[in-house]
Amino acid sequence: MAIVQAALHELGMTAPLSAASLTGGSIHDVRLVTMEGGEHVVCKVAVGDDGRRMLQSEYRGLRQLGETGTVRVPHIYGLVEQEASAVLVMEYLPRTEQADWVGAARSLARLHTVDVGNRYGSDHEVWLGGTRFAATWCDTWPEYLGGHRFRPLLRDVTQAGLLTASEISAVESLIDRLPELVPARPRPSLLHGDLWSGNLQPTEGGVAVLDPACFVGDPWADPAMTTLFGGVPGVFIDAWREAQEQHEKPLQVHERIATTQAMHMLNHVRLFGSGYTSRLMEIISTLR
Repeated sequence: MAIVQAALHELGMTAPLSAASLTGGSIHDVRLVTMEGGEHVVCKVAVGDDGRRMLQSEYRGLRQLGETGTVRVPHIYGLVEQEASAVLVMEYLPRTEQADWVGAARSLARLHTVDVGNRYGSDHEVWLGGTRFAATWCDTWPEYLGGHRFRPLLRDVTQAGLLTASEISAVESLIDRLPELVPARPRPSLLHGDLWSGNLQPTEGGVAVLDPACFVGDPWADPAMTTLFGGVPGVFIDAWREAQEQHEKPLQVHERIATTQAMHMLNHVRLFGSGYTSRLMEIISTLR
């Protein structure tokens, strides 16, 4: 509680009365804090250099998304960094039972039409779960996806002995074939980057997006993650696709979705072990 209290004080906020843990997909210590006036805020606490850098990445992503004026994100009060820790303080958005999924999909599609230049990548390092991707820019999508997402992941899982020789060969073959599987220059879009169902939260003001891992890439990469683990109504994907197709002809859609899903599954192998390998191989097999 002391670290939270110090962060709130530095931000000029009232003293906290109590704090309760919030469950969810976050790897940080997430607390719902009740303030003296009765209002609530969410505080994410990270300890250690990696945790601090993860919160920096999330903070940048939330600010990037909010500045577009498209998708709903929690208001950010600030990121307070200390030597060995960091606290991200943001608006508490209670979950509701009802959700405007069509409106959320259209907002996401508007995000994907914001002009973000003509390259793929990011100015800053991006953390996807506990995996760090370096800041870099590429002129084509296959170059970025293959060279700066797949290859670092494959190196890590190979060094950890998490894939067999044949499985490594299957991933390497996929990387080599990316220039033929996906468009070289899909419209560069600011992506949430980790849009599974747990990061889409119905609230009174609309569906909010949480825990971003933002970078610039193929717009189909966000719905690819949304459909990977389920939990999001089909109407959301249908509405996003309808809005997306008004701006770009839907070329190589299956391949664009499957390659991104394979990247996420390879990251899951890296983070959680070989239990995700069969799903990774299944996705790759659809691209042969």
